[in-house]
Amino acid sequence: LWQNQDFICMIVGGPNARTDYHYDEGPEFFHQLEGEMILRLMLADGPRDVAIQAGQMYLLPPRVPHSPQRMAGSVGLVIERKRLPGELDGLLWFCPNCHHKLFEAYFELTDIETQFGAIFEQFYESTEHRTCDRCGTLHPRKGEAPG
Repeated sequence: LWQNQDFICMIVGGPNARTDYHYDEGPEFFHQLEGEMILRLMLADGPRDVAIQAGQMYLLPPRVPHSPQRMAGSVGLVIERKRLPGELDGLLWFCPNCHHKLFEAYFELTDIETQFGAIFEQFYESTEHRTCDRCGTLHPRKGEAPG
């Protein structure tokens, strides 16, 4: 939608079905314009879902892995701070059964389209990355239903 030297503003619509969690060293602001979304957080004691209804806002603190789950027909505004030099973004996946971390990759964000896609492929195409070394659960590939 809009970028300047300080902020990235995006209008994001649903539906989506993400299983990755995004890590950002800065805060992220969510304003739900239409419909509903669930912002799935991965905290030290396990996952927590934050429901954001139309008209509601939520400020995600820095360094909290999160996975936006957008429903059909939903539209939201997301504002992120531009990354400072040396700051890293991350993509993480957790076991759908026991929530143990399966895979993580950190990088300086320069091109969301190419960088995210390459890391998604690295995770989804690897049985080793998708297999939980704690409980043995195999994380589904992209587009596959869980177990």
